[in-house]
Amino acid sequence: MLTVLIAEDDPAMRHVLNKTLSQIPGVEVLGEAGDGITALKMVEKLNPRVVFIDIDLPGKNGVELAREICDIYSQTILIFATAYDDHIHEAFEVYAFDYLVKPFKLDRIKKTMERIKQQERQRSPVPTNHFVPPVAETNPARLVIRQNEKLIFLDTQDIIFITREKRKTVIVTSIDKISITESLNSVETRLTGNTFFRSHRAYIVNLNMIREICSWGKNGYEITFSGTRQTAILALNKARELEKTLVLPGS
Repeated sequence: MLTVLIAEDDPAMRHVLNKTLSQIPGVEVLGEAGDGITALKMVEKLNPRVVFIDIDLPGKNGVELAREICDIYSQTILIFATAYDDHIHEAFEVYAFDYLVKPFKLDRIKKTMERIKQQERQRSPVPTNHFVPPVAETNPARLVIRQNEKLIFLDTQDIIFITREKRKTVIVTSIDKISITESLNSVETRLTGNTFFRSHRAYIVNLNMIREICSWGKNGYEITFSGTRQTAILALNKARELEKTLVLPGS
């Protein structure tokens, strides 16, 4: 079931979107928000799979809302539905799945949702024959992190990936998830070397733990790992950089 939240300040448009989406099999509208602040609270509470976002929201505009959603639930699918076409670049900076310019046909919404449903059903592996593990590790052997009033010493080889979740940085290992207040950018600066890679604005991945990279629609690719069922995202603009990082000379 695809769960949806609608963030739109026009009550009439909210009604139209809700009615249209509710008629699509396999789609459930969890709620509506008329401003950006309320929408963000509802995302944190309901964790919808898809969020329809109007650019011109009061309180917190659509682009700001989208960026904050990415920091909380980076795999949420974002769809901009707006009367303005001059924010397309900003929309795709936050890896929006689609950008609908009003007035749009209702069939356009249905087609977008069908594309998402198909993507959810079929995440086909992409060729990875050129992808190989790094030749040597140059990262520090241990990462020291502060959690509340204690220090935790982590072997970097045990880290699978690091992400942002509910305004915290979360370090995922095969046996634990550790939440800290340190920013993702700060942690990244302490992991200089060739073992860890910033695959997305909300993810740092351990290249030696990657098991498979699969298509994830227009948003990029989904990364699966050894040691956990959790996944990460590889942004489209990072895919070529990753390939250059991992490919052997002459291959």
